[in-house]
Amino acid sequence: MKKRTCIMAIDDEEEILRLLKSILEPEGYDFVGATGGEAAFSLWRERQPDLILLDIMMPGLDGFQVLDLIRRKSDVPVIMLTGQSEVTALRDSVEIGADDYIRKPFYPLELVARIRAKLRRVAQSRAALHPGA
Repeated sequence: MKKRTCIMAIDDEEEILRLLKSILEPEGYDFVGATGGEAAFSLWRERQPDLILLDIMMPGLDGFQVLDLIRRKSDVPVIMLTGQSEVTALRDSVEIGADDYIRKPFYPLELVARIRAKLRRVAQSRAALHPGA
């Protein structure tokens, strides 16, 4: 039996996490949410999600710091979710290892489409590296 794809969201706003869960679970994804960077890093190691949605502005460890910690250990796809519209913040997130970003508020259909695109590319890359696996 094939395991379901796990999406992890890291955001300090519970409302955003509930919204993401309500969007992603009906699409067939397992969802795990973390409120803040400190909790997220240990939960990430435990669950090993297939993709991460990561807020930039959080108290404690912010999204840039969490992304840096994750990138030291993994190349899991990361999509930044941010209310920031400053081009420098968006550029910085991509420069330190984010795969994409989506501005809040976001359209659920766009979010799901971007997630599917990232996961498809990861699957294609793995298939090319390990043919017949």
